[in-house]
Amino acid sequence: MNIWALYSFIAGVINFILGVYVCRRNPGKLLNKLFALTAFSFAIWGISEFGHRIANTPGTAILWLKIGGFGWCFMVSFYTHFTLLFARKSNFLKKISSYIILYAPCLLFLHFFLSTDLIYKRAPVKMYWGYTSLPGNFIWMYTTYYTIFFLWGIYLFIQILKSGTALEKRQVKPILLGYSISWVIGTLSNVLLPLYGVLLPEIGTEITIIWAGSAFYSIFRYKLFIIPIKESDVSVPLMFDLEKGTAYFTKEESSDRAYKIFIDQVSHGIPGLCFSKFPPEKIRKKYKILYTPIIQLTSKGREKDTIAYKDIEFIGSTTSDFIEKTKTAVIIVDCLNEIIMINGWGKTVKWLAELKKKCTNSVLLFSINTELLDSTQKLYLKENFRLFTG
Repeated sequence: MNIWALYSFIAGVINFILGVYVCRRNPGKLLNKLFALTAFSFAIWGISEFGHRIANTPGTAILWLKIGGFGWCFMVSFYTHFTLLFARKSNFLKKISSYIILYAPCLLFLHFFLSTDLIYKRAPVKMYWGYTSLPGNFIWMYTTYYTIFFLWGIYLFIQILKSGTALEKRQVKPILLGYSISWVIGTLSNVLLPLYGVLLPEIGTEITIIWAGSAFYSIFRYKLFIIPIKESDVSVPLMFDLEKGTAYFTKEESSDRAYKIFIDQVSHGIPGLCFSKFPPEKIRKKYKILYTPIIQLTSKGREKDTIAYKDIEFIGSTTSDFIEKTKTAVIIVDCLNEIIMINGWGKTVKWLAELKKKCTNSVLLFSINTELLDSTQKLYLKENFRLFTG
């Protein structure tokens, strides 16, 4: 077995799985589609490289090389389009000329690749790692194109790191790191070394596994691209009629009443998000919650699906991101007493005010043991929240 071909195949499969997963999380959202198209481009490149490395004849190798062109010619354009959308550059994307800038170059380079020797020579060369193609005289043009687009994407991500929400900043960092590593090593391996006559196995496709891994990390750790799946609708009418844009609280120690209200909402098709002091498995088992995202608040917040109590800005950003995806939602927090104790009353009040502003078309629901509050804190709750008595 050609081990170098196997590496390419594995990279292609991993990127294909990533693309399918991201697309299925929310198939109607353009951001997910563009990221998936980028992953599929990497997948096509990887699978085609597997094909021409194990090819037995130059003709078969040429066919696989041509298929690969549809991957590496489009990957940078798809990815730059994704970064523009992620960075909310809506004004730029409203112009027809913007799409010409994004996609005309890759179409042109694909034409050159398929019909000329300008980008890569069409006569494949047999090496010990399989058939490969050597760079043409105009490979520098393609390298310049994708370098400019890469730097453009880097600039957009840096803008997000400067002015994005706390959640967006955390989502961007892993992908930025993974893509940068892939770009540097891939350019060195697939372009610069062959251009100067240093012929070694190209690892540009294999190194995209780092990019895919960084994306998976951002998805599972920071909920990138995740759109909630609604709980199954029940046929019985709503028990509790909640007013959108309102923050409610229940006076209790166990949170059972608050969860009864919350489950009533999510079981009638309203997207829900839960912040709890308990592990998600315990909440799901006790209250029969199957799909609704549950994030546990802990002292450190380093494990999967956890946030630190002190990182209340991140809690707010996560809520904003969730509401942006769902448009309307019910948010439950069963640990306000712990948030107050760890962050202090002044910081918590400011956070609560900002959280209420984010939920103009959604419902906030807090479970609070009021026996642990002083008179000032109780007065604040009375004036700014609605005690649920229904």
